[in-house]
Amino acid sequence: MKKKGCVKFIKYFFLVLSAGILSSSVSFAKDVPEETSQQKIGVVNINRVLDKYEKRKELEKQFMAAKTQTEQQLRQKQGEIKSLREEVQLLDMGSESRRKNEETLEKKMLYYQLEEKMAETNLSRKEKEIFEELYQDVCKEIDNLGKKESFDIILKKEDLELKSADILELRLKIGIGTVLYYSDALDVTDKVIEALNSRHSKQIEEK
Repeated sequence: MKKKGCVKFIKYFFLVLSAGILSSSVSFAKDVPEETSQQKIGVVNINRVLDKYEKRKELEKQFMAAKTQTEQQLRQKQGEIKSLREEVQLLDMGSESRRKNEETLEKKMLYYQLEEKMAETNLSRKEKEIFEELYQDVCKEIDNLGKKESFDIILKKEDLELKSADILELRLKIGIGTVLYYSDALDVTDKVIEALNSRHSKQIEEK
């Protein structure tokens, strides 16, 4: 019974969604004035731009190198803690040497936890900064292209993977899809990629 109810709900959801898209498309077609047919419109696939942007590959390589180095340092400290713990176990209970080693072990474990948390925070912040920098580059280049070639509007297109864990995730992914269809003649993705990589190459040469 639960499976049948779930299937009915999903079918109902898509029927409502389809009806909403069709009705909004019809009303939009009625309301748009004739002048809009003369507007210059472009579409850019953000996912493909980021995937082909050479700067992204370089920044990701640097990030992964820093992440690997951090993980190695943490593993080394884990090894030191493990060795010290084994040494403590060999010492006599209640002995002065055991007490001192236990204090040292406790401090090392505390420092390790702090360093691990700090490393995680720093890596997350760095990853966020990389994405922000790349996305700003893309937006700036799209803006330049729009002005240079006199576009009235450039829309964002994203490739969506519709396989989802549940209905809520699926609805979220569908909501992200900005453009459902466009003619290839409107696609300026390759122009944006070429401009970004050309600018990046010049920046490297100037260093």
